[in-house]
Amino acid sequence: MARILVVDDSQENLALIELFLRGTEFDIVLAPGGHRALELCREQSFDVILLDVMMPEIDGLEVLRRLKDDPRTAFVPVIFLTGHFADESEKLVAYQLGAVDYLQKPVNRDELLARIRVMLRLEQARSRLDRENAALRRQLEAREEALGSSSELLADLQALRRAQARSHEPVVLLLDADRAIAAAGADAEALLGELPVGRPLQACGHAAARLARLVQEGARDVDLTLPGADGAATVVQVRVRRDRDGGWIVLLHDLTAVRDIEHRIDDREPFVPAVVSRAGAEGSYSITDFVGRAPAVLELTDKVGRLRQTRSTVLIHGETGTGKELVARALHFDGSHRGAPFIPLHCGAIAPELVESELFGHERGAFTGAQQSRDGLFRAADGGTIFLDEIAETSPSVQVKLLRVLQRGEIRPVGSSQARIVDVRILAATNRDLLQMVRDGLFREDLYYRLEVVTLHVPPLRERLEDLPRLVEHFVELGNRRHDRMAEPVRAVSRGAMERLLGYPWPGNVRELENVVERAFALGIGEVLQESDLPLHVVRGQPELVPGLGAESADPAAAGGSTTDLRSQRDAAERRAILRALQDVAGDKLAAAQRLGMSRSTFYRRLKELGL
Repeated sequence: MARILVVDDSQENLALIELFLRGTEFDIVLAPGGHRALELCREQSFDVILLDVMMPEIDGLEVLRRLKDDPRTAFVPVIFLTGHFADESEKLVAYQLGAVDYLQKPVNRDELLARIRVMLRLEQARSRLDRENAALRRQLEAREEALGSSSELLADLQALRRAQARSHEPVVLLLDADRAIAAAGADAEALLGELPVGRPLQACGHAAARLARLVQEGARDVDLTLPGADGAATVVQVRVRRDRDGGWIVLLHDLTAVRDIEHRIDDREPFVPAVVSRAGAEGSYSITDFVGRAPAVLELTDKVGRLRQTRSTVLIHGETGTGKELVARALHFDGSHRGAPFIPLHCGAIAPELVESELFGHERGAFTGAQQSRDGLFRAADGGTIFLDEIAETSPSVQVKLLRVLQRGEIRPVGSSQARIVDVRILAATNRDLLQMVRDGLFREDLYYRLEVVTLHVPPLRERLEDLPRLVEHFVELGNRRHDRMAEPVRAVSRGAMERLLGYPWPGNVRELENVVERAFALGIGEVLQESDLPLHVVRGQPELVPGLGAESADPAAAGGSTTDLRSQRDAAERRAILRALQDVAGDKLAAAQRLGMSRSTFYRRLKELGL
């Protein structure tokens, strides 16, 4: 229903217009003056405005001027109602300001209805034209982009042909039957370094030694990457032949420019994933929100599918960022107890002195600040599931109480002498070796064996790289929705970008991959995610350290420490893990502590002890 705003300082005129429009297809709102009309337009939207010209305080022309200056009302048709215009110039001003029509008072009902309906049809037509123009503009931009991309591709193909022509003449290196230098020109030495006649090729430096291995293998059209004099890499194609005397003819084609251009072409070409057969998978269980079909994931899915209907205790092991909480949620929400409470708790995110109270509750006055009794998370999860993430961070006293819960379903609030019985399924997760912690006396052996009823291993991303294209597609779809890109979505990932993603070791696992895709959306990308949209360390294939922390501080053994000292090795490993966690969360120490499963106090203490 179209909404009509009627503005007039005369109550009689307002009542008359309302009478004229009553019972029609219009919804009528009355404004007894210009200021009230402007207030209503800020609060509501209207399809047509009927506006009196002569009004006290603020006349109709000024109201119209303000309406057209406001983006919310700039395109609303305004029809003036007036007893008279002072002269033709005033009428001209009204049209210049944006009025679309005017009616002379006294108003005729049929004429009023006809004018309103005409204005509404015109506005609908204008809106439709705006939408069509916007669609045509998007199509034009897309075609211009495609044309630009095609032009760039054509230029690259022409450059590729020229580069291939330049690389046609090979650099020739002759070796005797023992693979010693028989003849080498200056161009060969420019690629490989000094090549004295008679010296074995493998003894002529690192680059020559790598070539010697290819010669021994009888390489044919194999690319060899060599460090250039200016620090840039040189790519040569190696082809080896035997001569009549048993020696070797080595042909080296410099393909550096060819490979660079081929890489640019690849980066524009969308990555097309291989079709994976899913025979037999139809109707089978899959972990909710867990993306992947790698063998390790299928094995995990099979175990979760069998455990989700039970109440068994499960220990979930996996590196940070692999999706341990997704597995825990599936064990609960994909089972028959999905309607019961599910309460997750990161054991390292709560101060050690508060974990016991958080888990088991406390009585009033049990400690300073306990002004009233409080139920803990185990009481809140009664009948459901509690997920203890990074359980390795719990203190010995909490471990004793957890053991009692697992044995008898019994909890005792802090400060209480009365035990309470609860029915709670415990799911625990850790990224640490609990059995080694038991051997080191850092974790109770009896609790470990109570938790290890069933152990699930969540594989790191580097062990299921065949799932990476599917994960990237999933995160791109999420990014399109999260960043309101459904009208102009990111549609593909270039082949070059996918090669870089597949070549990166992913120390932060799936969470790090999600952050890389999210970063690309945040910085603004086109319809194809390309290599240039990736962080530099991903392109290089080497996880970077936290800015400001030099690599020389990452490993004490490299600075002269004894590698046979167990404490030094442990400190070095912990230092690397802390640096990696800080990098993953952009230096946020609290988030890094949570990611490592360390309490805040322990994390800050280790930062100080390790000189970070």
